[in-house]
Amino acid sequence: MDDFTRQETIVLTGTTSSRLAYLDRSRVVVPQKYGNPKKPTVLYTWEQVLEIRAISHLRQKISLQTIRKIIHFLEDGGFDDSLRDKHLVSVNDEIYWVLPDWSDMPNVMKVAGKKSTNPGQLVLFTIPSLADVVDDVWKSAQSSKIIDFQSFRQRAKFSPPETTIVRAV
Repeated sequence: MDDFTRQETIVLTGTTSSRLAYLDRSRVVVPQKYGNPKKPTVLYTWEQVLEIRAISHLRQKISLQTIRKIIHFLEDGGFDDSLRDKHLVSVNDEIYWVLPDWSDMPNVMKVAGKKSTNPGQLVLFTIPSLADVVDDVWKSAQSSKIIDFQSFRQRAKFSPPETTIVRAV
């Protein structure tokens, strides 16, 4: 099995069961469901685990309503609506997407927000990169008593940075 159970997903993403249920109800992250419709077995893909972890990072600074606005903007614009691989920057109450570009000056696109309340005051908060999100998930798996780490290593689709895994000698 390549997917992750609800319990494993909670550990790997640092979120709660009620937050997972909310993300499912609001159609932001919809897991696969099997078995009894009243109490199904719920499984999350590796990509969904990374998405939930990215949303958890975003939630430290912005509301779920704003996260939904970002996703809606991406969908309407014909972009991939996943947040796990987007470089987002928060300036006051506005969210900007730093578009991937190979030039020296990145392109920045406003994706969500409301009118600035403090003009002239610049506060930046950079959302962690995909590599940082992957690193967080690997560290959570390694330190967990719930996750079977050997099984996790086989199911994870990205390798961790060399510094993440402590090797047994």
